[in-house]
Amino acid sequence: MPEIHLNRRGINSIEVPKEVEVTVGSDLVLDLINHGSPLHITLASTNSSAFTGFFHENLYVNGTEEFHIPIKEDAPPGFFTLQVVTGYGTRRQEFRVVVRGRPEPAPEPRVTPAQAAELAPSRGLHYSLSILILVIAAVVLYGLWVVYRADLLNAAAFVALLLGVILAWLRRRS
Repeated sequence: MPEIHLNRRGINSIEVPKEVEVTVGSDLVLDLINHGSPLHITLASTNSSAFTGFFHENLYVNGTEEFHIPIKEDAPPGFFTLQVVTGYGTRRQEFRVVVRGRPEPAPEPRVTPAQAAELAPSRGLHYSLSILILVIAAVVLYGLWVVYRADLLNAAAFVALLLGVILAWLRRRS
């Protein structure tokens, strides 16, 4: 937020930035800081009609005040000058307000099918991992069958090995 200092270096003194930036469709918010006695100021711009409906404003500043200048949604990029006047016109300072267009959204990266295949996890890796898990499960189930002699464990070990063989066959075909 640009700061405008009043009465800091003497009666009716004005300190403004050289340049400020604002985006189309937003507000230029001026922070008016009075370091001395209350005073009247005038904010004016004669070349801002393409960017804002603001033209001229008389303000009474006692302490710190905020002043908003709305920038049009359809304003073109460019600049205008803003004047700050005190002491009934005896002191003036001006600064440039640069109006920037809204930043364009970043385009979505386009990925070719070949790039997508390289970026995607390999189907073969999934098959290999699944086969490894099934073989480990079959060995564990067979070991449990040896210890407990439950026929259900032997059948489960056989099914796990059979599924592993089927996945290996499918992997080879793809």
